[in-house]
Amino acid sequence: MFSDTENILELADALYRKGSLEESRKLLEGVVENHPGGYPDVYNRLGEIHYTGGRMEDAVRCFEQAVGANPAYTEACLNLAVAYNELGRYEEAEEVFRDAAGQVQTENDGPVIDRIANRHVGLGDDYARLDRLDDALHEFRRALTLRPRYVDVVCKVGMVLRRQEKLDDALRVFAHAKSLNPELPLPYVQTGQIYFRKGFHAMAIAEWQKALELDPSRRDAEALLATVRRSLMQT
Repeated sequence: MFSDTENILELADALYRKGSLEESRKLLEGVVENHPGGYPDVYNRLGEIHYTGGRMEDAVRCFEQAVGANPAYTEACLNLAVAYNELGRYEEAEEVFRDAAGQVQTENDGPVIDRIANRHVGLGDDYARLDRLDDALHEFRRALTLRPRYVDVVCKVGMVLRRQEKLDDALRVFAHAKSLNPELPLPYVQTGQIYFRKGFHAMAIAEWQKALELDPSRRDAEALLATVRRSLMQT
């Protein structure tokens, strides 16, 4: 037999999964009123609901309650770090990230880390679309703190640096991306664009040719090659 509290938690979880966040929130808040300081999972879920609703201060309060109740609760620690980042509380976020990273020791934690890293990537993409490039870099680097071998995110860092005209920094980032996955065409395409910007046309062509060698369907590399060759023929 389930207790009344367990039945409420089961219903709240079902509502959450259906997307009925406010109904789920009301049930969960009733549980923590009756059991203050207990149920770290409930505080974490409440934090997620507040986070989704843009109520960042409330989210932080709930995640802190979850971590206070169970300091080894990896998911709540990472959620708290993300919320701190959103509020610009970067030093606190870094401290929580370090604590959480020390707790990630089992394969079962992997999906949780992936989900949090992808949340940072999504935020970075949103910031990049808004031309808030420093914020985008911050989020992409937070993702790489959790998953340093996410080569697509390494490339996102390089592309933001290129947009900021930090070309030498971007070149170093794309060289790192190549070392992580030499078979990925994107770093070669991007490196070629930077070389072209710097006037190193032959080096740019070599990069784009390498990208096409790896993936003959890369139309961007093909178009860039055609454009630069036409330009060189006219000079």
